[in-house]
Amino acid sequence: MSSNKKTSKPLRPGIIWPKTKKGDRSSTETLKKIWSASFAAMGEDKTAKAVLDESKWRFKYNDYVKKHVAASLSTPDAALKAAKAGLQEARDLFEFLDQDGNTTSFADAVKNSSGSFETGFVKGSKPKGTPELEVPYKGKTLRGKEIEEQLKKWRDYGTIEPSAADGIAAVARNKQWADLSDMYFVMLGAGSAMGPYPLLLALGANVIAVDLNRKPIWDRLLRIARDSPGNLYFPLAKSQASLNTDDDLAANAGCDLLADAPRVAKWLTQVLPDKALTVGSYVYLDGEAHVRLVLACDAITSEMIQKRKAPVSLAFLCTPTDCHVIPAAAWAAARAQQNAVCGARVVKALVAPFSSKALASNVAPPVSSEDGETFTYVDGIVVEQGPNYATAKRMQHWRAILARDAGCIVSSNIAPSTSTVSVTSNRLFAWAYNGVTFFKPMEIFAPETSHAVMTALLINDLRDKKSVANPNTKLRNPLELFASGGFHGGVWRTAYTFGSVGTVSVLIHFVKVGAPYVIALLLLLFVYKF
Repeated sequence: MSSNKKTSKPLRPGIIWPKTKKGDRSSTETLKKIWSASFAAMGEDKTAKAVLDESKWRFKYNDYVKKHVAASLSTPDAALKAAKAGLQEARDLFEFLDQDGNTTSFADAVKNSSGSFETGFVKGSKPKGTPELEVPYKGKTLRGKEIEEQLKKWRDYGTIEPSAADGIAAVARNKQWADLSDMYFVMLGAGSAMGPYPLLLALGANVIAVDLNRKPIWDRLLRIARDSPGNLYFPLAKSQASLNTDDDLAANAGCDLLADAPRVAKWLTQVLPDKALTVGSYVYLDGEAHVRLVLACDAITSEMIQKRKAPVSLAFLCTPTDCHVIPAAAWAAARAQQNAVCGARVVKALVAPFSSKALASNVAPPVSSEDGETFTYVDGIVVEQGPNYATAKRMQHWRAILARDAGCIVSSNIAPSTSTVSVTSNRLFAWAYNGVTFFKPMEIFAPETSHAVMTALLINDLRDKKSVANPNTKLRNPLELFASGGFHGGVWRTAYTFGSVGTVSVLIHFVKVGAPYVIALLLLLFVYKF
């Protein structure tokens, strides 16, 4: 869960929040300035001022996210202007504290960076073989036709969009697409729980990995690379010639994106200069640090796009807990679910007297553009995640549409809610995940399934010239980039907003867990009585 607490801890070198008028480095004022600048760029002056004046930002930020999406849909130009202004405001506002204690603007720190890294290299030991897409699911490993059959089940149930099913099926059919030995991927946050690092290497890819300079992290990353048919490149603090073992490599590998972003940007603009690179941002930190980390990645990718001669593509994993433009068919399916006679409507009737916010309608009013186009969107925001998280994800959206407009291939698909260790270690989330599947067509996926399907969608975006990731594919509005390839786990097509089913899902979990005991007790009473 995100927090807007003031950052009162001693400042560490790297990207830091700017001082507010009060003299502190609270995130709230800066976030509001970023959103305000983005609204103002679309001519939404009243809303821009309302953002700055909002006294309950922590609990009302979601309303402004929805307004921002609606305003961005007015014209394609509005969406692009909003994205450019928001990112520029962030780059101008944030500061950078160097190792000597000197503070400058983050933009200047990136511009004037003089340092870099050595480049490490590890070649995998496994033979190339014949790569093939595999999807682990509920104890089985699906291949070929089995994958297509399961995709049809998910699609028909409403758990994924037809475009996601088509994209994954294309990779399953075109087995040569799964041979990634000709592709080079930069992974910012290579060790991320949701990142495709092991799968890319298993398919023979060349991976340029960036992650924290922590030996246990690199012990794992190096071990995976050695036991693969792929190749690994990575930043080193000193020349590899002076390092004799993998232990030595792990002890000197990596970097801190928050502290080293300018140096990482310079290194990545120069490494393998003749290779086309796909840059994936898979980073995450709790609370306000997430915004700073996403800003670091944005500066790095922006520098690479501007300064590398070879083509640069981008890759993001979008969260389902956001406000997205969605296909009209998904919107209609949510409305049909809401009108259907089912157990969910019974639950809705039971909780209505106690909570007006529980089980809110997932059918948002359509939005009309200035040229008469109609767009539908979903409000998947979970308010408790906080404005830091929402802003960080929106910044990634902004970079995605700007890069695509500049001619880059951009893969930016919605990933499903996934039962990662970090999520399920929180009991409330674990309970909610167990209960939420009561609401058709929701499904929570195991990490290994999410990794496989999202990697397949990435491969499809890079291989299929007709994919929406390709800038030559015409869109009515840049935000339609996020409407395709949705493997959302049912969030777009369920009757109630994802943010309003949490408490009820926890209650359903306890009903499911307790039901066998209640039945057993009733049977005992029956036997005892008769």
